[in-house]
Amino acid sequence: MFASKEVLSLDEVYKAQNELNRIKQSLLREALFGEGKMASEMVEGRERLHNLLYFQLSMSARLIRVYHFIGQPFYRPAAELSAVEITREVDRLLLLLAQHGIEITISDPHANADDRKLYSFITEVVFPKEVRDIRLPGICYSIDYNYYCPDHTHACIFVVDELLTGLFASDYKHFEVCLAEHFFINNDPREDLYTYVAAGFNAYKRYLKDYQLVGWTVESVDLDEAQRKGVVHLELHYGLERHSEPLISQKGQVVCYGQENNWWFIHRIDWPGLLLE
Repeated sequence: MFASKEVLSLDEVYKAQNELNRIKQSLLREALFGEGKMASEMVEGRERLHNLLYFQLSMSARLIRVYHFIGQPFYRPAAELSAVEITREVDRLLLLLAQHGIEITISDPHANADDRKLYSFITEVVFPKEVRDIRLPGICYSIDYNYYCPDHTHACIFVVDELLTGLFASDYKHFEVCLAEHFFINNDPREDLYTYVAAGFNAYKRYLKDYQLVGWTVESVDLDEAQRKGVVHLELHYGLERHSEPLISQKGQVVCYGQENNWWFIHRIDWPGLLLE
């Protein structure tokens, strides 16, 4: 990625990219249609003519691979490039694509889209894709990295965070409401799943006695994408109610299963003193 991004968090990069896109679109609409400088009726008229021109061109425009659309740039296999060379090549190819109106977006800021993965995505997925050979100002093709390379790691962390937030809410006595709103558990042959989980959670509270959860850390995530299974390994930090700093730490894990629509479900909770299947 660009060197300036190295000092920003993923969320900050995502917000900055959104703001840059907003500014870019604003400037582009001003240049093409006079938006902000001309009356709205004239802007709308110019935009309609622009759309009509694109429609007429698309009726006869041939389909062409992205690689040919951007001029068949030279590129080397990823295995031949060092980490520094990969970063430079990603920057070069992203700029070249942008100059031809093709934008690579990363809709999930937490996606594990490092430069080597991005390089492979551009050369192996984007280059063979076909677009209409239309060279018209203001026309942009957007390709979402996350659509082709979903980040299951982040999905698992998200659902576990929702689980812990729901379980350890201050009003956990209303546990069924927390369970319904904050996370999912896969189908269970028992009819009263909420009562079953609540009973296990109460046993867990008794095990901890006067301690309460004051925080948690995700240590690692093991993914088996063939089974769409993720095991999130946690370090749970506990303290006495009158203390703000954690006094003890315990290990635990949550097993998640995914479906094709990217919904993730809690399948198993395995913490000290609590075991739910």
